[in-house]
Amino acid sequence: MQIDIRPAAPLPDAVDPRLDPASGHDDELRLAFDLNERANAARSGDGLYTNTLAEFVALLRSNETERIHRLLAWCGERLAGVLTMYTTLIDSTDVVDLGVQLDPALPALEQAAIAEALVARGIDEASALGRSTIVASTVGARTGGVSARTGHGAADPTHPEVAPLVARGFELEQVYRVSVADLSQLGDLEAWHAAGLERASGYDLERWVGETPGEHREGMRMLHERMSVDAPVAGLAWEPESWDDARLAAFEQSKQGGGRSLLTVAARERTSGQLAGFSTLILPTTGGVARQHDTLVTQPHRGHGLGMLLKLDNMLRLRELRPELTRIVTWNAEENRPMLAVNERCGFEPIAYEAQWQRKDAR
Repeated sequence: MQIDIRPAAPLPDAVDPRLDPASGHDDELRLAFDLNERANAARSGDGLYTNTLAEFVALLRSNETERIHRLLAWCGERLAGVLTMYTTLIDSTDVVDLGVQLDPALPALEQAAIAEALVARGIDEASALGRSTIVASTVGARTGGVSARTGHGAADPTHPEVAPLVARGFELEQVYRVSVADLSQLGDLEAWHAAGLERASGYDLERWVGETPGEHREGMRMLHERMSVDAPVAGLAWEPESWDDARLAAFEQSKQGGGRSLLTVAARERTSGQLAGFSTLILPTTGGVARQHDTLVTQPHRGHGLGMLLKLDNMLRLRELRPELTRIVTWNAEENRPMLAVNERCGFEPIAYEAQWQRKDAR
């Protein structure tokens, strides 16, 4: 099988979010969009992680904090796989994050050959970029032949996405649990929310849609910095992040690309006026699934049920503002028992796993 790997064409300057993805754009972009949707469905299930063409393009745009490079694997005229490389520009500047997507319609042996070629090319590209540490994401499992260094979660070393990483000395650092809550099946949200408000009586909830209001931007920058430190990353070489207003603006613009919106709730301590935690949902333009982004409660404010309260508050607001979004999908480190316990109490159930691999000194 002849595999031709070449850079993706530049993204269009703009995409009409109303445009049918099957028309109006060049074949390469249309094929890449189609492969992305089918690969997501194969990994997580139909309808769980879908995008419009405009959302898809927005996810691939570089900004002031991150550069995104794509390489496409062709077998003749067929797009068989995609390698996406993410390089941060402010912190963790020796790390490159690789993601491989394979055409799920191809036989396993052909998928393995394409993954092998893309991973080898990714390692070469990382070296050319001067990045000495490579992080890579693949399908994971609750149990399997390779166990995560955290002791929680695993991966199948024979899986086409996994085998080339194992062969090249990547270590399985961490496994994420992918969970879904079906709001239509949760009838007690209001009662749970009322109980949470009573327990957290020393806090007020601040809510907004879209960009963070001016009076909360400093507090949210602090919370994002804490998120980069407090969220478990196992042995992955991610550095603590520094957030100024430009970075917050770039983040909010990126997450709302293609017509999506951010739904945020934050807990503010009444006595100090400081933000103690937050939770954010990403709302797509179509489909029936909202995506949980970050949820954090800082250490001094834990023990008041704020994590669960923040999630429940967003669930109720989602019902009110976008009732067609009846499910929420979230990703959590399998070793993060406190947050998994909160999610389980909020009705989230596991549906898939994702593995995080790392190879250091790759040059």
